[in-house]
Amino acid sequence: MIEIHLYGRLRTLVSGSSASDDTVLSLEYIENETFSQLISRLELTPKDLGDCFINGTLAKKDSVLTNGDRIGLFPFNMVLLCGGQHLKGHGYTREDIDVDYY
Repeated sequence: MIEIHLYGRLRTLVSGSSASDDTVLSLEYIENETFSQLISRLELTPKDLGDCFINGTLAKKDSVLTNGDRIGLFPFNMVLLCGGQHLKGHGYTREDIDVDYY
């Protein structure tokens, strides 16, 4: 099982959740699934996301998930880490930039 903690507007992925709830989505673990594939499975795009974490570490697109991982997903409009958002196409950048992290 993969535990996904959703923040901000991403909470709408779980019906009935509210801003005061701890919104957690549990998904079946798929062997050899990457973080990028998980994002696709959730029907999200990189443009939907801000900072994302796997077990408290900044997520990379090609990170292979393991059973029991805890994922934290923050939307593009919630900047947690100072700096770097411009490298992901958020903020002042108007063009997509290919990076290996979210």
